[in-house]
Amino acid sequence: MRPITLSIRTTILLAIIVGMVLPALAALLLDAHFSRAQHAPIVERNRAAARLLAASLVTEPAWTLSEPGLQAAVERIVAEPSVCGVEVLDLQPAAKPMNVARQRCAPDTPMVTAEMLVLHEGQSVARLRLQFDDTEVDQMLAVRMRQMAGVLAAQVVVGMLVLAGVLSVRVLRPINRLREQAGTLASRESMPLQHWPRADELGQLGRYLNEVRSRIVDLIGELQTKNDELHRMAMHDHLTGLPNRHLLRELFVHQAAAARRSGGAMALMFIDLDHFKAVNDTLGHAAGDELLVAISARLRTALRETDYVCRMGGDEFLVLLPAAGSRHDMTLTADRLLHAVDAPVVLQRAVHTARVTASIGIAVFPDDGDDFDSLVRTADLAMYRGKDTGRARYFFFHADIDRDFRARLELERELEAAIGGGQLVLHYQPVVRGDHGRIVGCEALVRWQHPRRGLLMPGDFIQAAEDTGLIRPLGRWTLDTACAQFAAWRDAGLEVGRVAVNVSALQANDDDLPDAVRAAMRRHGMKRGELELELTESALLADTEGALRTIARLREAGAQLSIDDFGTGYSSLSYLKLLKPDKLKIDRSFVRDLPYDADDHALTQAIMAMAQALQITVVAEGVEEPAQRDLLLKLGCSLHQGYLFGKPMPAADLAARLAAAAAQATTASA
Repeated sequence: MRPITLSIRTTILLAIIVGMVLPALAALLLDAHFSRAQHAPIVERNRAAARLLAASLVTEPAWTLSEPGLQAAVERIVAEPSVCGVEVLDLQPAAKPMNVARQRCAPDTPMVTAEMLVLHEGQSVARLRLQFDDTEVDQMLAVRMRQMAGVLAAQVVVGMLVLAGVLSVRVLRPINRLREQAGTLASRESMPLQHWPRADELGQLGRYLNEVRSRIVDLIGELQTKNDELHRMAMHDHLTGLPNRHLLRELFVHQAAAARRSGGAMALMFIDLDHFKAVNDTLGHAAGDELLVAISARLRTALRETDYVCRMGGDEFLVLLPAAGSRHDMTLTADRLLHAVDAPVVLQRAVHTARVTASIGIAVFPDDGDDFDSLVRTADLAMYRGKDTGRARYFFFHADIDRDFRARLELERELEAAIGGGQLVLHYQPVVRGDHGRIVGCEALVRWQHPRRGLLMPGDFIQAAEDTGLIRPLGRWTLDTACAQFAAWRDAGLEVGRVAVNVSALQANDDDLPDAVRAAMRRHGMKRGELELELTESALLADTEGALRTIARLREAGAQLSIDDFGTGYSSLSYLKLLKPDKLKIDRSFVRDLPYDADDHALTQAIMAMAQALQITVVAEGVEEPAQRDLLLKLGCSLHQGYLFGKPMPAADLAARLAAAAAQATTASA
């Protein structure tokens, strides 16, 4: 329900009416109450006097039984204002019965009856019945109220007229002036100030509004100046003073319209500084800001006056070439920009010389995009393709880049759906004792059963999972599925030893990994040592202190640690001593050319000697030939994994192989 809104004028008029009428009504009611109390005794006294008069008038005629005398007495009694009727009863016996009565009031008039004996010398000569008007008090009150109402009505009318006049002159008219004056406060037009000679509150308010208007005019001028400055700041980068993306967008719109009319070409260059983060990390952000200012000045110097350069943010810049010319002209401009960025920069604050390079992506209007956002996007894609092929260079956009980018986005979208949609499967590659071929464990390897592309290997999607962070849910699924499969084999009476699961660098830095491992092992009833986690050297050495904490918590959860692809990363014997893994897996690159390559032979022998000294178990990956197996056994490596013993296979195939091995062992023992 909307509240009732009244104007000041209406509110004041209502207040006047209520303030005058309500007291008048209250006075009228109080007067009626007190008048009734005052008139009631008066009426009773009048009636008592009438009774005495009636008795005195009737006594003599009643004693003498004079009918004319009684009639005259009755007429005299009825003439009294308060008497409505009179009747003389119980007269002394006479020669003929007499009925003496007189009625003055109408029959429907409310009346009060009073009877009394008429005595003569102590002897009752008649009985007198008098009837009085019962509305006498009300009639008197009605007369009184009419008189009071007239007086009060005149008082109310006069009071309202006086108050209305005073309020109109002293309040309403000044308020109207104040309202008009307030309406001009925000006006930028020059208007004369209102004159307020009055010394009352409204006059003070009027003079104050004059002061406020003067201040507002000054503030509007200041705000306009600041607004102009804010607009400039909104369109320029506050650090370098270059135009920002918003201003470049507006410039692009105008230049694109001119290019469409003339049929000319424009070019947009997306510039990203290489290794700028290293400057921030080593020298500090103040030095990084100083470097950005210096690079910005160089970019402006390397361009023509008709070209535009803006800072996107961070270490990214955009260059718009309205008259780009030929492709050769664009390459010349890109070379100038690369050389301008590449020169060393002396940083005064850091007392240091910094040097960075730039990667440039080039997109041409309208071929690579007919609006600003699409052209920025294609130039950005070209820049990242340039980074992928080697930094400090420029790269032109072409359709294959967009196609590859869209394919990558589609792969990422499909992978996210595959993780929760039951499209992932695990294959298991056995780990065997090379001397007798018995399976002592297996490694769980993820595969993607793509609905259109068939079975995809990890190389087709793991990198996308790493880049998008999907490796975390994928890793959790792999961990839980491998543990569940191990429990299923155990419940079926199949002895597999242990199952190994790969852990990515992103997962290794996840504080929730140990809790997830503990929960999976507890959920599937796995004992300590039955789950093995394989991590690469790079994942462990990226954060040694964090790796030590993670390994301690993983071991506490009951998992064993294995370093995968050992020897291919930045190996450090001191780190190996600190990490103290349970197992090393020699990378297949060292095993592939055994036993013929002397260097691989020496490296493998050295790894075995080091592992034996540190009491670390070793597994050789990529064993595919009997000669490789024999040499590894000779060097002391008894655990092998490779195609010689079995390719990665579905769980059912490995279960069949385990069952066959168990049956063969039972037959041999029998």
